[in-house]
Amino acid sequence: MYRKTITAAVFLWLCACGSSVISEGVSREGLLQAAAEDFDQGRWSRASLLYTELQFRFPGDELYDFFLLRGAMCNREMRQWADAEFGFYRVVNEFPRSAWADDAQLALAQTLWMQRRDHRRDPAPVSRAREETRLFLERYPGSELRSQAEDLLSEIDDHLARRALDTGRFYLRRNKPDAAILYLREALESYPEASSRGRILLTIGDAYRAQGNDYSAGSYYRRAVNEGALTPEELLRVEEILSEGR
Repeated sequence: MYRKTITAAVFLWLCACGSSVISEGVSREGLLQAAAEDFDQGRWSRASLLYTELQFRFPGDELYDFFLLRGAMCNREMRQWADAEFGFYRVVNEFPRSAWADDAQLALAQTLWMQRRDHRRDPAPVSRAREETRLFLERYPGSELRSQAEDLLSEIDDHLARRALDTGRFYLRRNKPDAAILYLREALESYPEASSRGRILLTIGDAYRAQGNDYSAGSYYRRAVNEGALTPEELLRVEEILSEGR
């Protein structure tokens, strides 16, 4: 017993010094405690090492899914995106009935969202984040994490809607109102709750106006006023346009 205590103490001291050491002689409980302490203190590299050690030493453990989840969370904090995604995927796919499956699914969506860039840049990570968030809402309707997933989906949709709005305005500036309308109407259907809904409706109105279709333009201008949040300047402009057609 005394020898095991000394071995465990030496192992933990070496970990604290940043050494990579084989943890022979250290109990499962000792590894779990050390990993949890490092995780709680934000020592991600050392916690990752310990959770990986637990995976290798105890492959059939009842908490193996938890080891995977914690290891993936450490990798995410270190911005090791591919390793983090792989770990979360393993929990979801290999342990679908796990108590941690919903945590892993939401963490996967959050990890993809964390990789987003300016909304005018490549939207691939954001689109994947949206797919994984919607999958969470479908798979885990009773999860305690549902409100977090709904908030995340709202953020994602706002991001993608702003991108669609910029694209529509781009086509409109280049005198391509047909393309602008197609793109913006699709965004309107895909992201109905987006905070930029009013500006999307307003821009569709501008595109129809550029086509000379005053009837459709007026319809979308009125919808922009009634359904979306416009700035005072935008409201004034719409009112002036609508008053011209009376």
